[in-house]
Amino acid sequence: MNLTELTKIPKVLGAGLVTNDGFLIESQCTVGYNAEKFGAMAAKIIDQIKKSLSIKEGSVILYASKIIFLAKSKPEGALFVIGHKDANLGLIKIKFEKI
Repeated sequence: MNLTELTKIPKVLGAGLVTNDGFLIESQCTVGYNAEKFGAMAAKIIDQIKKSLSIKEGSVILYASKIIFLAKSKPEGALFVIGHKDANLGLIKIKFEKI
């Protein structure tokens, strides 16, 4: 997995891959952003989406006051990206879908 493609995008604060249980497999985050917490949140949200909609794969984009959070299911677990609210969401989504 090449998270560097995501973290090189301006205003991306971090990215990571976690197991379905939320255990961190790989991450790259800037100081002040806890990859383990975001990873656990990604795994839980993706699990709830899949259960609620009775689907095998799912993804989500969350907008908060200062950040955007993307997560999607992968065979290994869940992939997530954290970005500043002003980050180029279109570019992030393109790179995110390729991983």
